Amino acid sequence: MLQAKKPDEANEDDRAQWGNGLEFLMSCIAMSVGLGNIWRFPFTAYENGGGAFLIPYIIVLVIVGRPLYYLEMSLGQFSSRGNVKMFNSLSPAMTGIGYGQLMGAVSVATYYCALMAIILYYFVNSFTADLPWASCWPEWNTKNITCIPASSRDNNITIEDGMIAISSSELFFTREVLKEITDISGGIGLPEWRLTICLFVSWLMTFLVSFKGVSSSGKASYFLALFPYVIMIALLIRAVTLEGAGEGILFFIRPQWDKLLEASVWYNAVTQCFFSLGVGFGSIIMYSSYNRFGHNINRDAMIVTTLDTLTSLLAGTTIFGILGNLAYQSGVDVDKVINSGGSGLAFISYPEAIAKFDVVPWVRI
Repeated sequence: MLQAKKPDEANEDDRAQWGNGLEFLMSCIAMSVGLGNIWRFPFTAYENGGGAFLIPYIIVLVIVGRPLYYLEMSLGQFSSRGNVKMFNSLSPAMTGIGYGQLMGAVSVATYYCALMAIILYYFVNSFTADLPWASCWPEWNTKNITCIPASSRDNNITIEDGMIAISSSELFFTREVLKEITDISGGIGLPEWRLTICLFVSWLMTFLVSFKGVSSSGKASYFLALFPYVIMIALLIRAVTLEGAGEGILFFIRPQWDKLLEASVWYNAVTQCFFSLGVGFGSIIMYSSYNRFGHNINRDAMIVTTLDTLTSLLAGTTIFGILGNLAYQSGVDVDKVINSGGSGLAFISYPEAIAKFDVVPWVRI
């Protein structure tokens, strides 16, 4: 069985420790509360009936997610080992679980860095005098699309029969960022050099934050954990004050009871809970292994899992408020307002809200 190691015992795997308990808490918040809440949760809820998804998600979080989060914290702290060595201590036959978690974490990191590259692309473009996604570009005009400027305050836009109303923020994302094409008969083309640079920078930032271990990531965690909430609260305030936002928020919180009988909704709730908290990837075990032996992980597990849920609800309220405004402007139902697919929901909704700021332009950065 795994034996807990006290600080005064000789330990051949002499490990560094967090500067203080707050660094560990901030690092867990920065790790668990992130793209899984801000990007993945809203579009998962959007694809699973809005409010119908909240009930199974919260049930799974309380019954499965929070206990497993605490369990992984306990295993890491009381063994003072990373996930591979910890599982090897439990049983050599379980070493493969640790390596499997490592491979899973690397796989997630690859596409998280791709998402970071898109975020950096928007970040750079936000320094322009006129946001490029706030207005309609001439080349976007086609015979079956009506472009609605993201910065527009006009709620009486006329949509002709047979036309599809699409926000300029969505067209910017699909046509200028992703460079979507209908087929590859002309070849797949070359990589988009701007996104390639952003991808390189995102990997470089990841390396700089983590290459010195807890001594560097612990200090960076204060900014990484707290600054996103400043931006999210500003976006939330703007979103809920938009015309039609209430209808979108009602779609988010109003359960569709028949959806609860669908196994896919519960399956997606479980995957979202694990993905959001970071359970099963080994990162929680690794972080907690740098704790002091007597650190209060029960308190930290409660704080992180509660904050993770609140952040998901905050992000969902923000995005569905914006979707309500888009539905109000285009005259369609909330569940039909986005045409490009769920995974791009955050890259359409958040820029849409930013484009509507006019009294606090610093929020654009």
